[in-house]
Amino acid sequence: MWKIMRLAALMLVCPGLAVAEDILCLMAPFEDQSVPAVASLVVQARKDVAGFPSLESALNDPALEICLSDKLILELGYMLVSPRRIVISSLAAPDLRRAIVVHELRHLDQVRSGACPRPGLSMEENARAVMANEADANAVSLLVAWEGRQDGKEALWDALKAWDSTKDIVARFEEAMTAGDGAAGAAAAAFAQWYASEARVERYYLSSCSDYLDREDQDHRLPSYGTLSDRYFRQLCILPGGAAYDCSDPSSR
Repeated sequence: MWKIMRLAALMLVCPGLAVAEDILCLMAPFEDQSVPAVASLVVQARKDVAGFPSLESALNDPALEICLSDKLILELGYMLVSPRRIVISSLAAPDLRRAIVVHELRHLDQVRSGACPRPGLSMEENARAVMANEADANAVSLLVAWEGRQDGKEALWDALKAWDSTKDIVARFEEAMTAGDGAAGAAAAAFAQWYASEARVERYYLSSCSDYLDREDQDHRLPSYGTLSDRYFRQLCILPGGAAYDCSDPSSR
């Protein structure tokens, strides 16, 4: 089992198992109204990702479960692969909660496309993959928020812009869009900006390595030395509509 990384950020646990905690959940196809707060979040998520095919498909995954928890302390949300579960902090502000759902749907999208760290990678290469997945999920979340803003629906954009953890990425994305770089150019700029914060990179690197070592110890694994191929980044950095954007991490430049 993969230990959940305790980060003041959004997360992908890939693969993973359910975590014992007090949560309220609804299962796809989300027709049950017994948890109104989750049902409302799903209704809003359908509106937020409308027009983004791969995110719509992720939300329609028949195995998906979406949950709210008031027990998350440092993280705002995470996505487990097995069972397919997105858990969101009920303590987050409503509009930020919506943005977190979009972010975690992108992580599910990554899993469905095969862009997910696999066993056999070295600890350093696993960390590279984890960070790349986070950078991509941030870029795609901003694209969704930007499109909503263009339609006069600024809630997601404003929530991300006000969030200290990624407001520098928001500014870089907006700069690229304003300069006429288009969706692919702005996504590439946002992806690169994710790595511009040494504190952010170090936080994810240390947490992913701690998680990696825990799994290695629990599973009694021999050391692994696998590396990521260039194909991993080409597979990862595909916008929800199918267009590719340029991405790489600083270690490969």
